[in-house]
Amino acid sequence: MRDQEVYGGQLRQKRLMTLMHLFLLHRYGSRSVHYVSPTDDNQHQTEGMKRLGLFSAVSTDVGQIIVADVDEERVEDLVNDDAARTKLITRR
Repeated sequence: MRDQEVYGGQLRQKRLMTLMHLFLLHRYGSRSVHYVSPTDDNQHQTEGMKRLGLFSAVSTDVGQIIVADVDEERVEDLVNDDAARTKLITRR
């Protein structure tokens, strides 16, 4: 996904990017995610994903590359537990 910027405030609350990340992390068995040429939105997004438990650690490496370590156990829990996934996307 090249352009992930969502400018409308109402669109930011839909959790589409969270679900997309969850699907891709699970589908490809990701252990880490690298954001090359990240935007400020990517930085905020990765920090948010860390707060939600999808990422266990987020760091900015040389050249402004963001590296996020995936919390594989949390991802599996969210994929397999409908109630946890519903809670994740309906949070306020």
